Amino acid sequence: MTAQTLCISADSHVVEPPEVYAGLDKRFGDKAPRMIEHPEKGLVTDHGDGTFGYTVGVFHVLGEDWGDPAVRERAKLGFKLARPGVLNPVERMKDQAIDGVDAEVLYPSVLFSIYQLKDVAIKAATMANYNDWIHNYASQTPGRLFPLGLTQLEDIDVAIAEMERVRNLGLVGLCIPATPPPDKPYSDPFYDKFWAAAQEYNLPLAMHIFTGATSNHDLPNWGVHNYTLAHVGIARVILDLVWGGTVEKFPGLRFIPTEFDAGWIPHFNQRNDWNFAREGGLRQNKHLSMLPSEYWKRNFRVTIEDDEMSIRCRDLIGTENIMWGNDYPHHDGLFPESQQTIDKMFQGVPAEDRYKITVSNACKLYNLPFEY
Repeated sequence: MTAQTLCISADSHVVEPPEVYAGLDKRFGDKAPRMIEHPEKGLVTDHGDGTFGYTVGVFHVLGEDWGDPAVRERAKLGFKLARPGVLNPVERMKDQAIDGVDAEVLYPSVLFSIYQLKDVAIKAATMANYNDWIHNYASQTPGRLFPLGLTQLEDIDVAIAEMERVRNLGLVGLCIPATPPPDKPYSDPFYDKFWAAAQEYNLPLAMHIFTGATSNHDLPNWGVHNYTLAHVGIARVILDLVWGGTVEKFPGLRFIPTEFDAGWIPHFNQRNDWNFAREGGLRQNKHLSMLPSEYWKRNFRVTIEDDEMSIRCRDLIGTENIMWGNDYPHHDGLFPESQQTIDKMFQGVPAEDRYKITVSNACKLYNLPFEY
């Protein structure tokens, strides 16, 4: 596959079927997560602790308004709404062709709610199940689907063992909670052993929107505005990773805030640098050797979909720091109009910059097997 024909989505999804939970009931009984038909929600994950995950149908209403009561009602149909390519990786290749996409980096959907389970052993076992399932899914279409694994970060030794297993399976990165528990930020030395292993294995760490140890990125519940202000949660995490010294101690780490878009980042970095230079940040943080914006450029990558503002500000964000994704098959994804969206978004933009954002940045980060 030549460079001229490549287009890579750095943020696409599977929608996990019920079998992703297979065998967990034998280990954990009634406490094991499972999919059920809920009378009000339709097909959902029953977490086994009195809470429920996302309505599965929300991941299948492409291009529709999730706030519409009629859409929510129709979503109760669950997998009956799914395109064949969602569950069948061979059929998925047809959707890639329709959308002009040659390869996808894969995130989960259903299991994002599993991050908030209280039982660490059940959480770790469920994520291990997923890692096996996604490996099998992607292996059916070699060279086209590149999955990320999942891990919890409460039992660090178990997390490191799963990281090594994921790496040996050939998965290209690892999803961690976008936001940690409020009493244990990512700058806490508790995580250092994990960060050291991720650096040694050169495994990128993805942080997808609306995943975390607590709901809504540990922000107040603003209702419909949770979507608008989600980047506030990941901004706090980035700030902590930088100012707390994590990326100073582990310069090889690469974090990927995913689906938060990027138009807000130039102002965030500017205020961060002003804090460093004008508000005592340098005096109080002598362990830092660079400006906060320099850590951003070195240690963070971000995904966008149709965020035109980020393209206009790409020089301030870092053209090398941005990766495009179509978010297939989610309701706010771009399928089947990815190429039309890209053409509009990159109108007047040099081909070299477009190529970095839609191809080469993802190839470099995840070491994808393409000539680019």
